[in-house]
Amino acid sequence: MIDMKIEFNDDKIVIYYYDKKLNINDINNLNNEIKKLIIKLIKKYHISLGYYKVTIYNNEYYGNILEIKKIYENNYQETIDLKIVVFKDVTMYFEFDDNYFDLANKNIFYKNGKYYININKNINIIDYLEYGRVIYS
Repeated sequence: MIDMKIEFNDDKIVIYYYDKKLNINDINNLNNEIKKLIIKLIKKYHISLGYYKVTIYNNEYYGNILEIKKIYENNYQETIDLKIVVFKDVTMYFEFDDNYFDLANKNIFYKNGKYYININKNINIIDYLEYGRVIYS
C-alpha cells in the first residue's frame, strides 16, 4: 500500500509521499517514476501536459515530499518534460495545535501558538498526521 496525500495549491501540486521506496539515488528510475505519477495526475485531475519542475524533499524517517510546479504547458505534443531537484536528508518538523497527545519525546517546542517536533527515528509521525501538518522547507 502506498500512503500519500495530495494537495493542490494555486501554482503547484504537493504530494506527501510516505512510501520510502522512491529511489532518489537512481535518476533514470526516478525520472520514470515521477513521469508515471504525473501521468496518473493528468488522467485523474485533467491536468495539461507540459514542462514541470519537481522538487523532492527527502527525509529518512518520513519519506518524500514532492512539489510539482508547471513551468509551461505543452498541449501541441503528447510529452512531459521534467526538471528534478532533490534535497536529501531534509530536516522536517511536525506542526500541531494542541499538545494533548503524547509523542513520547521531550523535544517538543512551542512557537507562535503552535507546537513542533523534529521528525526523527524516535517517533512514528505517520500515526499522528491527522492532527497536524509536516513542515519541510
